[in-house]
Amino acid sequence: MSKILFISAHAPTNLYPQAGQKIALNHLEEYRYHNNTSVDVDVVVIANKAEIKAATDLLDKYRNHLFLYPLTKSDKIISCLTNLSIPFKFSTRYQTNVADKIQELLEKNTYDSIHFEYSHAAVYLDLIKPLINSNYTRTVINIHDIVTQSFLRKSETNFILGVEVARLFKFEKKLYSNVNQLWVLSKKDRDILTSLFSIPENKIIIKPPQLSSFISKIKRNPDKIEKKSLLFWAAMNRPENEQAVIHFTQKCFIKLLKIDSEYKLYVVGSNPSGKIINLQNNINNNNNNNIIIVTGFVEDPTPYFEKAQIGIVPLLQGAGIKLKTLEMLAAGLPVISTNIGAEGVELSENMFVNDNLEQWLNLIIDLAKKNNP
Repeated sequence: MSKILFISAHAPTNLYPQAGQKIALNHLEEYRYHNNTSVDVDVVVIANKAEIKAATDLLDKYRNHLFLYPLTKSDKIISCLTNLSIPFKFSTRYQTNVADKIQELLEKNTYDSIHFEYSHAAVYLDLIKPLINSNYTRTVINIHDIVTQSFLRKSETNFILGVEVARLFKFEKKLYSNVNQLWVLSKKDRDILTSLFSIPENKIIIKPPQLSSFISKIKRNPDKIEKKSLLFWAAMNRPENEQAVIHFTQKCFIKLLKIDSEYKLYVVGSNPSGKIINLQNNINNNNNNNIIIVTGFVEDPTPYFEKAQIGIVPLLQGAGIKLKTLEMLAAGLPVISTNIGAEGVELSENMFVNDNLEQWLNLIIDLAKKNNP
C-alpha cells in the first residue's frame, strides 16, 4: 500500500469559497484515488480558523488521518517574531506543535511521497529532509503563487517589501531546488521558475486547475443575456479583489455611467468588505438605481454567468493563473482583463487584455454593441 504525507497551508475543501482550497482538495483526492489503488494518506493542515471550520468534507473523509492546526492572527504574528530568519509569508505557517507532529509521523511511517500544498507549507522541508530516505521518498511542492513574483510587484511602492523580496528569493530558490518535483498551474509559472530560479524544466509538472463543476452546466441564451451588464467573479475577502473592484469603479465604471446610465456591475463572491458595500450604496444612491449589485456568497452562481454580457478582471496585484478568468472564458463570456488577471491564460478571440482602465471604456462600449443580444 502506498503511503502519502500531505501537508497544506490552507484547508483542502470545496466548502470554503476560494479557488485555491478547491485546487488543494483536487490534488489530495488525486493521491487518494490514484489508479484506483489503495493509498494511505495522512493530512496535516495549518490554516486559518475559518477555513478549518468550513472544511467538514475534509473531516468526513480523512477523520482518522487528519491533523488540523487552526491559526489566528496572533498565532501568525508570534510565528513571524520567533522565526525572524524565515521570510514572513513562510514563517506564518511554522508552528512548533506542527513540527512535532510531522516528526512523530515520520518516525512511525515510511512515506512514498511527501506533498506540500502551497509553497509556504514547505517551510518544514529542512526539518523533514534529514528524517527521510531521499532515494525512496519523493518530495513535491504544488505552487499556487510564486511568492517572490507577487512581492516584487508590491515592492515597487513599498521599500520594506523590497527588503523582504531579497529574503524571499533566496528562500524560494532553496526550497524549489531541494525537492524532487514542482507542480505549477500554468506554462507561464513554469517559465518563471526556470528563468528566475534556474529550476530545470524536467522537474516541473504543469497541472492546470479544474474548473468549478457548475461551469459545464452553463447555457448562455442570447435572448436572456442582460445587455450592458458586467460580471466580476471572485472571493471578495481577498484584498486584491477588493482593490480591483474599487479601482475599476473609480477609474472606469463611474465614467461609463456618465456616458450610459444603463450599465450594471455584478460583484459575485463571498465575504464582501464594508468598503465594497459602501461603494455599492454610494453609487446606487447617486444614481437612484441598482447599478452595482454585490451578492455576497451564492450557492450557485450559474444565473450570473448566464445573464452577464461581459466579464471583467481588473486585478492590479496577485501572481499565478486566475481561475476566475478561466471560468468566465469557459462559460462563454467575453472577458476584459489586466495583464495580471490574464496571467497563464492563453489568448483567444474572447480575451481582451489592457492595463489602462481608462481605455476599458471603449472596450466595454464596443463589446456591449458587438455582443448585444
